[in-house]
Amino acid sequence: MPKFLLLLFYANLAYAQTQIYFPRVSGKEHERALFPIENGQFLSGSSHAVVRLHDINGQVLLSQQLAANLKEIRAIAPTEKGYIAMQSHDSSGIVLLNKNLQIDTVIYPLGKRTDLFLDGICAQGNLVFLLGDPIDGFFSTLRSTDFGLHWEATPAKVMAVTGQAAYAASGQTCQIVGSQIYFVSGGTKSALHYSPNFGASWQTFPLPFPSCPTCGPYALTVLDSLRIVVVGGDYTQPENNQNTCFYTQDGGKTWQTPKRSPAGYRSCVYHIGDLIYCCGTNGIERSTNGGKTWKKLYGANALSMTFNGYYIYASLANGTLLRFKP
Repeated sequence: MPKFLLLLFYANLAYAQTQIYFPRVSGKEHERALFPIENGQFLSGSSHAVVRLHDINGQVLLSQQLAANLKEIRAIAPTEKGYIAMQSHDSSGIVLLNKNLQIDTVIYPLGKRTDLFLDGICAQGNLVFLLGDPIDGFFSTLRSTDFGLHWEATPAKVMAVTGQAAYAASGQTCQIVGSQIYFVSGGTKSALHYSPNFGASWQTFPLPFPSCPTCGPYALTVLDSLRIVVVGGDYTQPENNQNTCFYTQDGGKTWQTPKRSPAGYRSCVYHIGDLIYCCGTNGIERSTNGGKTWKKLYGANALSMTFNGYYIYASLANGTLLRFKP
């Protein structure tokens, strides 16, 4: 290969993907919570309870170290008042932050610090939905109408069988669209749960994942009212490419298996228009046809993804960010 073409090849490769490093609390720190906000900026929440504000290039503008007992920030939901950081722990809480990442309030949604493992949070306008593992045979489904300050159980409950749970893997376990709520659960029984009216009623649609304690959907993305894609698998068998993704074109009534599936366990799925990306232990893939086929982009061990209007950012297990263009 001529020397100038070789240089051009490497220049294009460097432009296509950039690994971003920044100061860590610990070498074991990583981010599962990523969420875009205005002006191309985005937020990250780490396993060491650090919330960071990043610019459009991924560099850190602000950071806030939360209390030591608030480790494992697994999801972030922006509201008009600020941001909500969700902890996933045996006695989980949420932290309300203002726009400068200063702590306003620490809230335990059940009214006190008690056994509750939180799996997901999503917000739109003044409405916030919070999902936790089952208690006494029902999922912990909580809602707020005042930007996360006060909480109540949803009027209708979602039943869970023994061994069924949701997974707090990437901040993509639940999604809110207007007053419609979607969330996925796995384990002994996998399902998509849907509320058209902010938790006043629920519908449950079975998902064809195998039954096992670590199997099922770990994330979903809702393209529209009919098209939904779920990804997951079994994180204890990350190279197993069977039952890693399903898609529906009828709102969850029936599910299809991709002709070419993601190459292993996947913890996150994210769409930008009709482009869909997923990531997991052995790589990042893209689908251009609604989840019917997937193409490998990178081999990185990635936990979560977001899009800031310019670049896709994937948080890697080694604590860095991978940046690439859609």
